[in-house]
Parts: sequence; structure tokens; C-alpha cells
Amino acid sequence: MCGITGIFQRREGRPDPQVLDAMTDALVHRGPDGRGTYLHEGVGLGHRRLSIIGLSDGQQPMTNRTRDIWVTYNGEIYNYMLLKQELESLGYEFRTHSDTEVIVHGYQAWGDHVIDRLRGIFAFVIYDQPRRRLLGVRDRLGVKPLYYHLTPELFLFGSEPKALLKHPRMPKRPDLDTIHLCMRYGYPPAHYSAFAGMHQLEPGCYISVDREHHRVVRYWTPPELGSDDPPNADAELDRQVDETVEIELMSEVPLGAFLSGGIDSSVVAASIARNPKLIERPRTFCIGFPEPKYDESKYSKAVADSLGLAHHVETMSVDSLGLLDKLVEIYDEPFGDSSAIPTYALCKMARQHVTVALSGDGGDEVFGGYRRYKKLHGYRELPSLARRASAIVANRMPTGVRGAGRFERMGLTMPHQYEHEITLFQHRHFEELLTPDLDRQVDWSLADLFARAPGKGPVQKAQWVDLMSYLPGDILTKVDRASMANSLEVRVPLLDHVFVEWAATLPPEKAFGDGQMKVALKDHLARRVPRNLIDRPKMGFGVPLEYWLGGENGLTRIAEGLKAKHPQGKFYSPVRANAVTELARQHGHSDTTAQVWMVLFLETWWQRHFV
Repeated sequence: MCGITGIFQRREGRPDPQVLDAMTDALVHRGPDGRGTYLHEGVGLGHRRLSIIGLSDGQQPMTNRTRDIWVTYNGEIYNYMLLKQELESLGYEFRTHSDTEVIVHGYQAWGDHVIDRLRGIFAFVIYDQPRRRLLGVRDRLGVKPLYYHLTPELFLFGSEPKALLKHPRMPKRPDLDTIHLCMRYGYPPAHYSAFAGMHQLEPGCYISVDREHHRVVRYWTPPELGSDDPPNADAELDRQVDETVEIELMSEVPLGAFLSGGIDSSVVAASIARNPKLIERPRTFCIGFPEPKYDESKYSKAVADSLGLAHHVETMSVDSLGLLDKLVEIYDEPFGDSSAIPTYALCKMARQHVTVALSGDGGDEVFGGYRRYKKLHGYRELPSLARRASAIVANRMPTGVRGAGRFERMGLTMPHQYEHEITLFQHRHFEELLTPDLDRQVDWSLADLFARAPGKGPVQKAQWVDLMSYLPGDILTKVDRASMANSLEVRVPLLDHVFVEWAATLPPEKAFGDGQMKVALKDHLARRVPRNLIDRPKMGFGVPLEYWLGGENGLTRIAEGLKAKHPQGKFYSPVRANAVTELARQHGHSDTTAQVWMVLFLETWWQRHFV
């Protein structure tokens, strides 16, 4: 993986080389193995390289023989050898063994349609010098990020916000609409960014920018799930898993895998263990906790032992809360998923042994593994009269009373039930805990996305929405920043778009049947590891924040330390001074640690950038 950035002066002038250098070097963690820049008239491209394939000849930005097509690229193209052969048959000569050159010549041969031919994880920007045009592309599922800032005079882009923030004409102020969405969902969704004037290029989209015009085009959308019933589904699932894992094993550097002992990571690890092309015993990595409720390390060891893998485990403790400042630096934007803590530690541990790690991310979205799917399946059976009665009861119950949330959910329509299940701060929180600046109407919601989602039932609709929003906004952002902060490349076989498109054809009961989640994936894994390692409650990758809430080094103490930096003893961010105290008080009725963590992250981020 790598870091990319660049400048396009749309009117006149030449980019300042010192500014381009600063933007490029802001991404050094994403690419410690090499650095390159390119300047031509109004365009500047920057690149930081983490060498994985073509170790000696993959210098970027890369160009063609006539030096009029340039690319700066982050990612892996898994079918690059097939594309290279096709391009060679068309007369293109290759000077390197890098997959980057396939993008250059592919664009020459097929124009924008090269995007449709790529199988992999990627974010790249092409500079077409004759047309004075830039083309920015993000992969289909959003594994690799791309941010941009666009005005009539200027186009900036980068792998992370920190690169764009190095440019003197990038606004340095918060976007309150996005902060509102961050507090609701825990991350900036869709095209939003927490910095005013900055945007994310959404997964499956490209942006075309020239001197006068720009357009954002969606070239891929997740398919409708549960849309068919393919023949020989069990055997085909086995084949599909092994194929997608095998193509993602290509590497010229040491490679391993994350293994929590859960279904998804075990599926990937089991396929790796079966691969006959691997010479060395594969390494796997897991993070454990002293608190048994959250510790999966014994399960991961059991799976690793059954597969003959070289397994590594590291245990975390409350001292990990000291990572808050580091995580704010890494993530650049408010991020409410506290599993970023063990994810960072996992990537740091793995990087001591390997440069590439395979992950099981995507299995929950594609195969129906989240508990909220089970709840949605149950809610759809409620009669309309029961829904209306529940809404009345919920409106009359005080905040924090045990059971209030359940009545509130039961009274909602299906799109709003989904949103309630995945929302961090509900509407009542905005009134009680946040300042009026954040209690605002934003023209975007997960409920609206759910309402127009394809699918035969609420579970399939929820899976589709998660593929569009929660997966790229939370899960993949979490892994990308944590891994790149440690110069580790993470690959996600279960999110290969060819695999996702096939898995989407499985009937609904293969994902969620008779109250069981991930039916097809569990049956697949049972053909490879003992069944007793599979049939256990789902734990997820949570952290024991509830145990870390109080105490000398706990979350409430961190909150007091943050407020002490303000002359009036309050938060700088749009959060009421008593927010953490009130959330801690409510903790006896419901688990509010996720909300506390979000407040602490927001305030730390706010102080870092705007104080």
C-alpha cells in the first residue's frame, strides 16, 4: 500500500514544490520505502511507497513512454498479470514488473473503461496531460480511501485528510453537518468529511476534473443480496473462497493473517492453511484482553492449532487508553469505534513479523453476521398497533430509564429501526448532551438510504446499506488507518468484488435462516475445522471500555483532564460540560461507554485542530 496526494491549479500558476513535498511527506507512514513527486505546469503529484510487488522498479508517480500519462496509485491489482498479457498483445511494452504500469497502459488502451477491468483494492489519480484532465478513482467497496477539495481554482487530493491540510488554501475549520453525522453514526459517512470544504470520494466512484468542469460518477453499486439460488452452492462457495484468498496471497514480502477465532477470520486462515503454494508455515495474529468477556485469544489459538498455523497473541489492558491522542492523530476525523484501539495494537504486533496481512472483514455484511439483522428480522413481525403503542410509551419515558430504548425501537418504521440500531447518539442525546450547534437537520441519513435499498426483506436491505456506509465509513477506515500507521498492508479477500457479486446470489436463508446468522459461511468453515470451534456466541472485536470507564486512568478522568485545558472548565467542542458525567450516570441503566468514547475523541480532535 502507499500514500498518494496532489495539486491541480485549474486556472493558472504552478504548484509550490515545497507545499507538494509537505503534502507528500505527511503520508510517510503509508509508504516508508520510497518517495516521488511530479510537477508539470499546473499539476503536482506526490507518492509515498510501501513496496509489496515489483520491489525494485515500481517508482511513482509513473508514466508511459511518451510521458504524457501519469499516475499516482495506492493499492493492489490482483489480476494485473492477465491485464498485462492482454495489453502486450495490443502492442504495449512494459518496463517494470509493477501493477502500477498496468493502470498507465490500460488507460491508454481503454480510457476510463480501464476501471471496469480492475480487480483489486485501489485509489489512484491519473493525469492526462493532452486533455489537461485528472481522473481520480476509488475501489468498489472502499478499501482504499481518497479525499479531495475542489473549487473553481483548485483541486487537491490525498489518501488522508492530513495531506490536504498541509496546503495553505485548504480551509482549517470544522464542518458541523459532518460533526452531527459523526455523533449520530460514529464516523463521517458517504461523501462527508469533518473538515469544511473537504470530501471523500465514495466507494465505487470516480471523479473527473479539468480546467472548466468536474463530475463524480458511480461506476459500481453493491448488488441486491439474496437475489438467486445458484446450483451446487456449497461446493462453489468453497471454490470461491479459495480462489479469492489465493489471488490475494501474491507478495514479494512476508505475509500473514489476522485470526480472532471468529467465523470470518477463521475462514480466511483455513483457506491460507490449505494453499499448496505457501512454502513457510503461515503466521497469524490475535489481540487478547484480561477481561474474559472480551477475550477471544483461546478460540483463536484453538483454530490456529487445528490448522497448523504459527500463532501470535498479545494482551491489552487499561493502559491502552493512552492511545487516544495517537488515534486522533491517525484518524484525522472524529471516529467513534473504540475497537480502533485493539486494531492499532494488532497491526503494530503483526508488522513486527510481516508486511502484508489478510483479514476477514466483510463477512458480516456479505453473509449476515450482525446482531442487528436478527433484531430487524424480529421487528418486522410486530403488528402496526403494537408499533404505535410502543411509540407513545417511549415518548413518555424519561431518558436513561431501562427499557426506554426498546419501546422506542418498537415504535419505529423499518428504515428508522435500522437507523436506531446503528446510531450512536439518538435525537434525545442531541438535546441533552450536545450544544445547539450540533442539534441540526442534515440532508442525509441511513434511514433514507435504507428506504431506497434493494432487497427482498429488511435483513437484505440492511446488509446492502452496511456495504454502502458502515463498511467503508467505519470498518475499512478503521483498518486502513491502523494498518497504514504501522506501514502494514491489509487485504480483505471476503470483499473481493467478484466474490461479493457471487455471494449476493445466495438465497436469504443461506445468510440468515431459522434465527441463525451466517449459515453458509459456518457450514463452509465446518468442512475445514472442527464444528465445536464454530458453534459459539459471536463476540465481535470490542474493547472492555465498561471496565475502563472509571478509576485513576479511566474515561471519566480523561474527560476531566480535557476540560481542564479550557479556561472555563468546559469542552471546546460543541458538547455540554456535563455530557460525560451524565453519560456515566446513565451507565447503570444502559451501556453508554461508546458515547463517552465518542465525546472524548471529538474533544481531543477539536483541541488538536482548532484550539
